[in-house]
Amino acid sequence: MGMARRLAMFVCWALLLAPLDAHANAPMVVVQPGDALSVLAERHGVSVAELKAWNQLESDMIRAGQRLRVGPGQQADGDGIDWTPPFDYGEAAPPPKPHSPPIATKETSVAVATAREAEERRRGRTITVKPGDTLSRIAVRHDTTVAELLEINPGLHPDRIRPGQTLGIGQRRPEVRFQLERGDTLIAAASRYRVSQQDLARWNSNVRQGRAAPGTEIRVFTRVPISPSEAIGPTNRGRLVAPVALPPHRGYVIRAKDRAYGTEETTRWIVDAFDAVDRKFRTVKVVRVHDISDRNGGPLRGHKSHQNGRDADFSYYRDKCPRSGCPFEKVKASELDVARQWALLHHWLENDQATMIFIDYRLQSKLYRYAKRRGVAEANLRKWFQYPRGKYQPVGVIRHYKNHADHLHVRFACPYSDVRCRR
Repeated sequence: MGMARRLAMFVCWALLLAPLDAHANAPMVVVQPGDALSVLAERHGVSVAELKAWNQLESDMIRAGQRLRVGPGQQADGDGIDWTPPFDYGEAAPPPKPHSPPIATKETSVAVATAREAEERRRGRTITVKPGDTLSRIAVRHDTTVAELLEINPGLHPDRIRPGQTLGIGQRRPEVRFQLERGDTLIAAASRYRVSQQDLARWNSNVRQGRAAPGTEIRVFTRVPISPSEAIGPTNRGRLVAPVALPPHRGYVIRAKDRAYGTEETTRWIVDAFDAVDRKFRTVKVVRVHDISDRNGGPLRGHKSHQNGRDADFSYYRDKCPRSGCPFEKVKASELDVARQWALLHHWLENDQATMIFIDYRLQSKLYRYAKRRGVAEANLRKWFQYPRGKYQPVGVIRHYKNHADHLHVRFACPYSDVRCRR
């Protein structure tokens, strides 16, 4: 009897102490198509920085099928990091391991947002009204509009705010700068970006309506799409709305015009980059643009990506190229015109316009050494290049991927206004 009692006490103590090690079994999720670190962070009530730390991620890139920790815990069995090559071209994601814990667990129940949390997200940032404040002054100070302040704060009377009152001012609006075109006016710009003429005038106090000449830079805070085009869905299961055809340029030739449609941003960023190369070099060297997307996006023959107007293929710059353009043929590192190639890539990288650039690892090494000699900061080298960390390391914007010795593949960023675009 004494032995049974001691055994029962031992079991009770073991059960009491078990929670001390519960953190070792951190909650896990399997990344679903369309997920991003920011989405997972909000869903599970943690920060992006915590997710990256728990999973030893050096970038924000994740892929479908990857298992990630969404809570603190000790890493075990090598889980949390997917060391396979970067996901592209619609290849099937590896299935979860049989011992994966279920997605819906007690620890991950925080993903169900409460009404209060939803309200806080809607209100976004909050401020305390100061003496002398008016709604219009608050709107200008925080880059928003009076109409949006009234929408965020139901029941608020515009003429009855008081010092010490707390107001929601919403999520920060992206700032857009553009130049007035010939025949454009501030009234037309306000209508295009769906802001009031009064707000536009306050944001541009140095510009007078009657003197807004073509070329005048205008500042506006808006959530309205900058262009009519829209990238919808991921690059391998998406479509393109209101496509924009890539215009001609003396720096490239287009193989097939009916396969050279993209978002307004994609086509503009391509032209801007080739303009930058033109300004840097006196002589013109031509590359070939093979494919971007079909007119309406969707499946494109010969590709599994290129479906939403954000992917583009280019031949490499070579030291010697015919006038018809540098061909789509395998290029050796010794044949690469590294100065021009870096000028083109650097424009997209420094402006955060490319999320992924697939380049053969051998060519990466030459570009990396050239960029380093040109004084690129070490932090940017690590951010931009996979090299020299190995061609299967999921780091860097520029990465190795099979069959990219004859051309480079650029995946341009989702425009901030394309809310249905999947990174």
